[in-house]
Amino acid sequence: MRDRLTSQRFKNKLYRSLAIFIFTGYGLFMCYLLFFGFSRAARTERMMNLVPLKTISNYITGFHHYNLDTWVINLFGNVAAFVPFGFLVPLVFLGIRSYLQIITRFFLALLAVESIQWLFHVGSFDVDDILLNIIGGLIGFAMLQRVRRLNKR
Repeated sequence: MRDRLTSQRFKNKLYRSLAIFIFTGYGLFMCYLLFFGFSRAARTERMMNLVPLKTISNYITGFHHYNLDTWVINLFGNVAAFVPFGFLVPLVFLGIRSYLQIITRFFLALLAVESIQWLFHVGSFDVDDILLNIIGGLIGFAMLQRVRRLNKR
């Protein structure tokens, strides 16, 4: 019994270490994309959207004004890019166990990211980006919750 418990603790530490490694690598990759990728150059003017669903609505109703890459990246890419974080964050930060906790942490982190992009002229501040990123995080968190339920069986 004791060996089995020790073996399980070892596996848990190994899984957490792997999660920290992946989280760090993916986090660095996302920092690159968010602040330097997509041919980001310093803009002369600052753009800001504080109206929820305004940008999303513009992309949906005016889809014919955008090329497919722009449309897909801005709507689906903003969701998909944060699914891994929703899965990894609770594995790295063990105190996060509820949807409210994940939403709060994501909101604060994304508020910082959007503010830094706006401040340094490397992107716009868009509340819709925060919303789409949080949805991605929630999908990842739901996936983790599902995996945990399956592992208990």
